[in-house]
Order: sequence, then structure tokens, then C-alpha cells
Amino acid sequence: MADPIVDIAPDQIYRTSQEFENSQPEDGKQQLDKSYLRFNAIGTALGFLVNGYMYQVGAILLTLYTDVYHTVNDSSFLQSALSTSVLYGVLFGLIIFGFIADIVGRKAGLIMCSSLVILGSVISVAANGATTDGMFWMIIIGRAVVGLGMGGEYTCNVPNVMEDSEDVSRKNRGRRVSLLVMFMEVVGNNTPSVLQLILVAAACRNVYIDTAAKTGVVLPNCHPQVVWRLSYGLGLIPCVIVLAIRVRMRDSAMFEADAKLRKKSYDLLDLYVILRHFSSRMMGTVFMWFFIDWINYSQGNFGGVILSSIIGASLFKIAWIGLSQGVVLQTGPLISSLVVDRLGRRRTEMLGWFWLASTQLITAGVYLKLAKHAVGYVIWTTFVFIFQYFVFIPVYLVPAEVYPTRIRATMYGWSSAMGKVGGIVGTTVFPYMWRGFSPDHSEIGYGGLIGLRRVQWFYAGLEYLGFILAVLFVPEYSNVGLRGEDKRYLELRTRYAARLAKKYGVLPAHADDQEATRLGRYSVWNLIGRKLSGTRESYEQAKMEYIRMLLSRCSLETSEQVDYYANAPIYYDDRTLISHWYRRWTMGKEAAEEYIRQARSLGESEDHQVSQDSGDSVADPLKDETAKEQATTGAISSHTLLDDSHKP
Repeated sequence: MADPIVDIAPDQIYRTSQEFENSQPEDGKQQLDKSYLRFNAIGTALGFLVNGYMYQVGAILLTLYTDVYHTVNDSSFLQSALSTSVLYGVLFGLIIFGFIADIVGRKAGLIMCSSLVILGSVISVAANGATTDGMFWMIIIGRAVVGLGMGGEYTCNVPNVMEDSEDVSRKNRGRRVSLLVMFMEVVGNNTPSVLQLILVAAACRNVYIDTAAKTGVVLPNCHPQVVWRLSYGLGLIPCVIVLAIRVRMRDSAMFEADAKLRKKSYDLLDLYVILRHFSSRMMGTVFMWFFIDWINYSQGNFGGVILSSIIGASLFKIAWIGLSQGVVLQTGPLISSLVVDRLGRRRTEMLGWFWLASTQLITAGVYLKLAKHAVGYVIWTTFVFIFQYFVFIPVYLVPAEVYPTRIRATMYGWSSAMGKVGGIVGTTVFPYMWRGFSPDHSEIGYGGLIGLRRVQWFYAGLEYLGFILAVLFVPEYSNVGLRGEDKRYLELRTRYAARLAKKYGVLPAHADDQEATRLGRYSVWNLIGRKLSGTRESYEQAKMEYIRMLLSRCSLETSEQVDYYANAPIYYDDRTLISHWYRRWTMGKEAAEEYIRQARSLGESEDHQVSQDSGDSVADPLKDETAKEQATTGAISSHTLLDDSHKP
């Protein structure tokens, strides 16, 4: 560990809340429950199998609706609603269940999610109406409810399995999570293709694109309701199995320890630390997801329609091609999972973006010629899309690693939610872009191919932008201890709480009142209300009480502790290249490297730990009398502290 640039001993500058240490399992009791970890892994894998099914079940069905129902064929709005209803549900589910997972618990959130997926599937199967439009709007509502539960699957499940994987193998944490999440989701994507291939063969084998538009009626040899009702209904079987498993799942050990420490509550310190120190990584987690979902969802949801337009295939043949592509694409998440820990999150994602952008340019360049060779088109696009998982795997992993346990699910939810915004935007505008870019404003024929080619040029630009953002803003957290990051986060809270108390002259609560003060009787909303409508005196009183509550939550019990940590330096490395380059530019190479060493040493005992123990206890320096004397005599030299303006 590098010597800190302060006037006290290295072992006295770093502090983690004593309650954090007490919340970790004792040495003699730190035997992991392997069966509990395996059970959580099974629940995760099956949950994402269902998620994959629910995502992909609508792709062939959208093609079916467009082929045989003229009301869908004639309406870009209805096509967009059918394809984005799940995404809207997922969007709100991500945000809502992010808070639920962090405050109520991961397991409770997962049970609610499975219940919503079952409810939405029942609504979809039973869809009916006085008109065809009415029937489709009931399907849209049912799919939105399904999406609400699917969104919670991400925010409740991925953080939980990431925290479990920290205790299984930090070195292979990315691989384990990728196989349980993304790989199983892709398996789920292929499952409806198998079932729908059988259903289409039995009920609508000879349906072609534009059938409804030309005839105005559904072909007599096609029974579309058999296909789509059974497609939704068969998905209920694994949903019920997953719900039964969810009852026996458990919250991760890391979440249980943190929940015990913070009493399942947030405060303004959490918001302040997020905005001040996590902004760069938020760019890397939010915008990466936004762009890849824009591209993936729009091309995926309209893939069958595009294929029908290019090669004139029947619905049955499209289902065969989709299944074949899906089986080959299964190698993508498998390969990505095996290399993501070796290459690192950032380099894996950079490779993926560069591949997609470059191959998209090639596709756009030869699109009109490629469209004349159906086999070549299918083989080339399949080969290209295999490597999209070099983007997806890090995009799924990074938000679950770079945020501390107490806000992991919430921030994961917001990151993924912005991805779904990208998916909604991309899927909504795709049919309009296709028609708008086509010379004759048609999706059919040669003009439609011209429009698709121009869309490819546009997507290539988005992918190169994704590559640049990945270089600058994606943090590298491969083999970084998650518990160490929790310690760093608690250190930031402690030092900012002490600085705030010092600024306003607030003293800690009396020892006998610590627990009552910790719970607090003022919330953020109380402060805002008193600021807007209360008297100045009442607002000042509420503010002082709130600061005293923050001190209690950070275990600052004496004025000496407050003085000590108010003067302690603030170091935090967000592990993004843009922050690293900025520090080197403003501070110089040596000072920037020293800054990084100091920042990482705050949780170093966890970062360098390879066993399954919770980590060495870091002593509270102000529990030691010598440290108290140093703090009260101003032992920390002010000239050695880094100025705040040097921090990115």
C-alpha cells in the first residue's frame, strides 16, 4: 500500500464504519451455504430463460400479424405499439423494482416479478374485443404487464447473482454471471422459435408477406389465433415453475449485510456521492445500453418483416431461418462469457462496438447485391450478429459491478431503463425511417431495399459513436472486489458527512440517543417542505437534525471524529479512461498515479482478497487514543491535502 500523503500513520487514515465490519460474518462462521448459492443460480438461469422467451415470442408473431391482419399491415402505429409494449413495461419495471430490490429485498422483488409475468401472459392469451383493433390493444396491455415483471427480473436478479458470484469466484465473476444471465436469455430467445415453427407448420404454413393487404381477408387455410394464443399460453408453464423456485431463493449475503447496516433507507449523502463521483461511469452504463438496445430491438423486432421483404419467404421459412440463426447465435454469448474476464469489460465492449460498426458499413455498401442472394444474406447477417454479444455481455455486467450494494439495483435499473428507452425509440421510429428513407415511401420492393440500406448507414454511425463512448466512459472493474467498493463508498459518506457537520457547526448526538437519531424524524421531503412553506427557524432546525442523523448513520459519535474526518482527504477513482486522462492533465502524471493509489487503498484489503472471507477488518483510527490526540492537535497537515478542484 502506498504511503498516504498526510502526517499520520498509514494504518490510521483509512476508516470503514464499525457497523460495516460487524455486519460481515465472523471468521468462524464464514462458511458459504453452497446449496443456497446453487439454488439462487438455478432460479436466475430459469428466470432469464423465461425473459428470453417473452422477448422473442413477439418477433414471429409481429410478422404473422402483419401478414394476415390488414389492420396491422396498414398501421405503422399499431406495429410499433405491438413491438414496444413489452419495452414500455420493462422500462417502468426496471425503475420501480430497482428501488424495491434495494429497499425491500431481491427475493421479494423476484416473487412480484414472476407474478406479473404470469398475469400478463394470461391477459395476452385471453385477448378479445368487439373489433380486431380492440383485440390487439388487449394483447398490447397484456404484453406491457409481462414487461413490467421482466424489467424487475433484471434489477432484482442480476445484482443478486453478481453479489453471489463475488463469493464463488471473483476471478471468474463475469463469466459466471454472463452464463447465468445472457447465455440463458439467448437460449430463451430460441425457445419460441422451436414452438412457433411447429405451430406455423400446423396452422399457417403458406402465409406470405402482404397477404392481408392484397386480399383484405385472412386466408382460409390459416388459423392465426391458434399460433399466437398458444405461443403466449405455452410460456406460462416455465413461469409457474420459476415462481415456485423463487419462494426458496434468498437475498445475497452482501445485500443482507448492507441492509442490516443501513436499515434499508437512503439519504442525501447517497444522492450527493452518486452525482459527484459516479457521473463518468453513469455515461458508460447508460448510453452504452441506450445505443445497443436501439439497434438490437429495432432490427430484432422487424427482422422477420425485413427478411420477408428481401427474400420473399413464407412465414414458415422465416421461422426456420430464425431458428437456425438463433442456434448459431448461441455461440456469441458463450464465447463472450469465456473472454470477458480475460480481456476485461472495457476492451471486450470496445471490440464489440468496433466489429458491429465496421461490418455495418460493409453491409450497407453491398446491401442491394446481398439482398439478391438469400443464402448469402442470412449467412452474413448471422456472422455479424454473433459478435454483438461482445457489447451485450459488458453492458449487462458493468452496472452490476461499479455501484455499491446499497444502490446497485437502483442504478442498474436506471441504466437498463435508459437502454429500453433506446429500444423504444429505435423500434418506434424504425418503420417511419424505413418508409422515409425509401424513394417511393414504401416498405415493399426495390424502394424499400434502398430505405433499408440507408438505415444501415445510420446504424453504422451510431455504432462508431458507441465505440468512442466505450473507450472514454466504460469503467474497468474486472477482478475488483465488490466489498472493497462498498468500503470506499462508506468512506466517502463518512468524510462528506463530517465536512457537512463541520461547515454548519453540528455536533453528534449523545451516545444514548445515537439509535433514535440514526432513524431520524426528518426526511428529504420534510426539508423541502419546510424550505418552501415553513419558517426559517423550523427549516434550520430540521437541517441540523438531518445532519446529525447523517453523522449517526456514518457512526461518527464524537466531535473529535467529526474533526478528523472533516480534514481527511477525498480520493475516489471511477476507473474510467476519461477521468484518468483528466487527472493526468490537471495534476501531472506522478500526482495522478498517487491519487489512484490512495483511492484504491481505501478498500484494498478487499480488492486483494482471493478467499471467500469478507475481508480484514479496517480499524477505526479514532477508536484509538493516539489517533484521537492526533486529530485534536491538527496532526493532518492542510498543505498535503489534494484540492477539490483537482478531482474530476
